Amino acid sequence: MKFRNLFIVLLVGIGFIFASCSDDESEQGEITTGIFILNQGGSEGNNAGITAYNPETGAITRDIYRSQNGKDLGDTGQDMIVYGDKVYVSVYGSSRLVKMDKNGVERASLSFDVSTDGQPRYIEAEDGKLYVTLYSGQVARIDTATLQIEAYVSVGNNPEQIVEENGKLYVANSGWGSGTTVSVIDIATFKVVQTLDVALNPNDLLEAGDNVYVLSWGNYADIPYALQKINVQTGAVESITPATKMVENEDIIYLVNSVTNWNVKPNVTTNTFFSYDTKQQKLNETSFLKLEGEAKTLETESVYMMAVDPHNGDFYVGTSDYVNTGKIYRFSRNGTLIKKFGSGGISPCKALFF
Repeated sequence: MKFRNLFIVLLVGIGFIFASCSDDESEQGEITTGIFILNQGGSEGNNAGITAYNPETGAITRDIYRSQNGKDLGDTGQDMIVYGDKVYVSVYGSSRLVKMDKNGVERASLSFDVSTDGQPRYIEAEDGKLYVTLYSGQVARIDTATLQIEAYVSVGNNPEQIVEENGKLYVANSGWGSGTTVSVIDIATFKVVQTLDVALNPNDLLEAGDNVYVLSWGNYADIPYALQKINVQTGAVESITPATKMVENEDIIYLVNSVTNWNVKPNVTTNTFFSYDTKQQKLNETSFLKLEGEAKTLETESVYMMAVDPHNGDFYVGTSDYVNTGKIYRFSRNGTLIKKFGSGGISPCKALFF
């Protein structure tokens, strides 16, 4: 079950071996191990892409998908997971789901009918099936072998992230900013068995310590972002703290709370990094990152991605100005900056580790 959350973990080393061109796919460029970073791209820019990063050498290869397939990934890369030996990417603006191998070579793709399905958002995988949230207010069950849709189940409006825990799927129903529910789907029957009330505008979900945590985005004005815990045994919802981004490793949730002062020009954002121990149910207000030297700029940048390497505990924080190439800050598990580098595209939003 744990590998489903590899969207928030980072790979351990990339080796690149590029062979001569051939019709034989086994001679295509091969990437042995490493980190894939999904760059969302600009809205309607058709410039989503995947950057490959080697944490051992620091080598960066931009848009490995285009290099391997001779075409663009599409418009607005939304989510990326690894399941088995394949990588799956939802491309929101292009309304498609891409299945590729760990070398970035496309093996299949699925196009969604926008009029009936809506556009794809987030992906979960369990027992040979993909579960994809769709802006039609549905979750699609897709066979990983054929990449064909088997069934749909209706949830709330504009569902966002989806996670599995204990045979159930939890779906955050954002309602395009007005939603206040999380749908619970029984995987065996593929039916909604419970609807939970949460804070306004739920978007992000993760599993930690055998419970589910939901991050709601509020109304971007007087109702703030809010982290809540869902007790999967009772369905009880408990409020914890304001936060704007989260990632989990070893049952610790690492958080940032970004607050922007819109009353000054230019606007000023202040980022506060802290953590929550899900076993002890205790907040640690001490920053897990040392924001000094080159890392000091992270105090005020727009944090778009956070990830943790499960192998060594390194932190990766991605930032975006929504126009230019994003930045990635890599920190050791003790919070010391290791490297700062360009993400290879606009708005880095997801990282995978092979």
